[in-house]
Amino acid sequence: MKITPVHPGTPLPEHNMPFVPAFSVEGGRTLWLSGMGPVPIYHRHPHDPVEEAQWYEGGFRVQCERTFRNIERILAAADADLTNIVKMTHYLTDVMRDQDVLNEITWELFGRERMPPRTLIQIPSLAHRDMLLEIDVVAQVP
Repeated sequence: MKITPVHPGTPLPEHNMPFVPAFSVEGGRTLWLSGMGPVPIYHRHPHDPVEEAQWYEGGFRVQCERTFRNIERILAAADADLTNIVKMTHYLTDVMRDQDVLNEITWELFGRERMPPRTLIQIPSLAHRDMLLEIDVVAQVP
């Protein structure tokens, strides 16, 4: 399997881009993840209000880190990791407030040379009033 960044021009270091415009993918199988948030992957339904309140503690950075841990767990179950991600869609309740933190965390996880293509969308709310982000992922697995 081969994943190659696609650039219509030459990005300059001062552009400080938090994503690559596109990836070209050859071979492998496609893995489509459900939207992930800071909530444990497996949890009770209906939700326990006491347990549920703990899922959203700590603000955006903590929720973002928990969300990426969930994504990593699912990828690992498919014998993959973050390097297999070929597209991410981020849903945030406040893009202007939180996008810089999101960029910092994704740079830490992926490195500046391997940022997947992504879309960032602001929405009025998510599954819970205190949930600040949800991330959809598409990965290509050998």
